[in-house]
Amino acid sequence: MVPDLILRDRSRRATATIGGRLDPRSNSLNALRLGLALLVLVAHAGELGGYGLQTKPLGPWAVAGFFCISGYLIALSRARARSVGDFFARRVVRIYPAFLVVLVVVAFGFAPLASTFLDAGPWSPAAGAQYVLRNAGLWMAQPVIPGMLEDVPYPGVWNGSLWTLAFEFACYVVTGLVGCLAARWGTRVTIVLWVGAMTVSVLTGVGLIAVPGTLATLATLLGFYLAGTLLFLGRDHVPLHPILLVAAGAIVAAVVATGVPTVLAGPAMAYAMLALGILLPLRRVGARNDISYGIYIYAFPVQQGLALALADRGVPVVVPLVLAIALTVPLAWASWLVVERPAMRAHRRWSSRHGTAGLA
Repeated sequence: MVPDLILRDRSRRATATIGGRLDPRSNSLNALRLGLALLVLVAHAGELGGYGLQTKPLGPWAVAGFFCISGYLIALSRARARSVGDFFARRVVRIYPAFLVVLVVVAFGFAPLASTFLDAGPWSPAAGAQYVLRNAGLWMAQPVIPGMLEDVPYPGVWNGSLWTLAFEFACYVVTGLVGCLAARWGTRVTIVLWVGAMTVSVLTGVGLIAVPGTLATLATLLGFYLAGTLLFLGRDHVPLHPILLVAAGAIVAAVVATGVPTVLAGPAMAYAMLALGILLPLRRVGARNDISYGIYIYAFPVQQGLALALADRGVPVVVPLVLAIALTVPLAWASWLVVERPAMRAHRRWSSRHGTAGLA
């Protein structure tokens, strides 16, 4: 009897933690990512439509939420991978095919159509090919097609959301390499990297040090990402409780209100994202068809096209916002059905034939 009581008590305590309650295959994290992708779209609506910058601050916080969730889930993927090569194959297959396709769609779809029908500026096949090739390495070395989009409120840039993907993959590299270490050392190295990223981001944010902008951005995003990773590493010891969720939300709100460096909200943001992923009753949203990535990568060019089409029409911001959602969702569905899901299924088939783990 006593051993049974002890086992039941341990079971209750285990299920009261993040690790005990988060089912990797049945949670609301896909719904959260969909919401964050739509929040990025909303954040861009004011600036891209020429309505002002009131919604712009929403964007960095949405991206921070993405990185916190990724930090947890990618660490889980690394833990399940049979090798570092298997891990990187999964990550490349998940983000790169759709990234490459959206480059092609913008260069040879959006751009020539906008040039022909919306007076977006001159386009040529050579210019489109240059745009694809210069950016194909995941780093947006050339965000413009020369001569195009010069008269919109946010000139030149066809897809201002893709820049985060290079930083995302840099975080994957960190997880992949740290995962090669023994568990104890991996945790210690992760803590050191997180403290280092936090330090650089905070000191840069308050003006005490000056580093290149790319490094400062990496430090901030890595700070959020590793906050999620550390939550994964301590998942069986971090309690899940509504009071802690409220406290985490209050900390994030305080960081927003006071204007201190945003990365200080990393641990609270990570906890809030994972707790909401467990507690929200939205498990079916995106469980079979995850269009959040497609919305993220297609919304910006759609909004630039709408900025051209609705120029000088004097319509309220809600009009391009609703139209952007209505036009982006079908593109996101197409990306999932035609590119993302087939790529992952092909990888799973290849993995099963070669005896490696499937795509997480």
